[in-house]
Amino acid sequence: MIGIALSTRASTLELSAVQGRAYALRRWWLSALVVVFAALFAITIPSFPYLKAAELTTAKHVPVTAVQFAFPIPAVLPVNTPIVFDVTSKDVNHGFGIYDPENRLLAQVQAMPDYVNHLAVNFTEPGKYTVRCMEFCGVGHAYMQATFEVR
Repeated sequence: MIGIALSTRASTLELSAVQGRAYALRRWWLSALVVVFAALFAITIPSFPYLKAAELTTAKHVPVTAVQFAFPIPAVLPVNTPIVFDVTSKDVNHGFGIYDPENRLLAQVQAMPDYVNHLAVNFTEPGKYTVRCMEFCGVGHAYMQATFEVR
């Protein structure tokens, strides 16, 4: 701090001399930020979920109505088929998390009363998948899960 204070104390430059360099630096900085953010936007836009909305019309819809403490879900779902889980709840908020056979979280959405969330998933690997509640919903929360097979 003392070094900065001493180094700036002896400045005798006129404002007009510094102002031109500052405006040039500001233009360069703004241009660099625009280029960086445009590149990041272009790289990440393909992963936006909104682009996949057209796929929802041809997908197989699976209605899921969570209740304390169960997820009624079909026992078998097809592999390599776009599936949309239409998730809601009868009682309280629940988390609807789908785990693959290696117990990795694939996708999740909230299950809320009087509202339907749509979760699009395409299972490319056959196997046994698990759905777990990811929102504390009462004393049986830890045991709230369901399994289904993808084949």
